[in-house]
Amino acid sequence: MTLKAYTLPLVISLSLHALVFGLMFANWSARHEPREVQRPQAIQAKIVEFTPKSQRQAEQAAQQKVIDMRQRQQERERQEAERRRQQQESQRIKAQKEKEQREREAKAKAERERQEAERKKQEQEAAERRRQQELQAEQQRIERQQQLEQALSEEAEFFEAQQAQEVAQSYVNVIAERIENNWSRPPSARAGMTVVLAIQLVPTGQVVDVAVVESSGNSAFDRSAVQAVKRIDRFEEVQDMPSHVFESHFRQLRLEFKPEDLRL
Repeated sequence: MTLKAYTLPLVISLSLHALVFGLMFANWSARHEPREVQRPQAIQAKIVEFTPKSQRQAEQAAQQKVIDMRQRQQERERQEAERRRQQQESQRIKAQKEKEQREREAKAKAERERQEAERKKQEQEAAERRRQQELQAEQQRIERQQQLEQALSEEAEFFEAQQAQEVAQSYVNVIAERIENNWSRPPSARAGMTVVLAIQLVPTGQVVDVAVVESSGNSAFDRSAVQAVKRIDRFEEVQDMPSHVFESHFRQLRLEFKPEDLRL
C-alpha cells in the first residue's frame, strides 16, 4: 500500500486529536475556581483506512502490477537459468565431443605409429634376411673359392711331389749305382740279408754321417755297406738337384742294402 493511501486517515486522526485538546483547553479556561479534574483515561488512536472504491481498484491494480512484475522477473530468472543450463549442457556436450574426437585422433595416431613401427620392423627384418643371405652366399662363394684353391693347391702339390719324387728317384738311382760300384760284399753275405743305412748329406753332396738304423744281423755285412758309402765321401750329383728336392729327400737319405740288390 502506497503513502497516499495513508494520507487521509492520518489527517483525520490528527484533526480528532486537535479537537479533543481544544475542548479540554476551553473547559479549563472557562472555570476560574480550581477544581479537581478527573484524569481522563488514555486516548487510543489508530489510523483508520478510508479507501474509496477507485483507490482500492488502483491499489489492487498496483498490487497486481507488482505481482506481474515479480512473475515476469521470476520468469526471466527461470528463462535465464534455463538458458545457462542449456548453455552449460551444450558446452558439456561440446567438450565431450571434443574429448571423444581427441581420443579417436589419439587412437588413430597410435595405430598409425604402430603400423609404421611394424612396417619398419618388417623392412628391417627383410633387410637383415637379405644381408644374411648375401653374407651366406658370400661365405659359400669364399668357401667354394677356398675349396677350389685348396684343390688346385693339393693338385699342384701332388704333381710337384710326384715330380719331386721322380726327380729324387732318378738321383737315388745314380747314388745307388755309385754305392753298388764301391760295395764289396763280404763272403758271409747271404740272400735275404738286409741292412738299412741313414746317410746325412749337405747340399754340396758331402757325406756328413752314415749309420746303421736297421741291422741285417751280420756285422760284416753291415760294415761293408757303411764302408761303401764312406768310400764315395761326396755325391756331386746332389749339387745339381732342386733345393726342395734335396731338403725333402736327401738331407736324411735312407738306403736299403741287399746282397742281390741295392734299393731305396
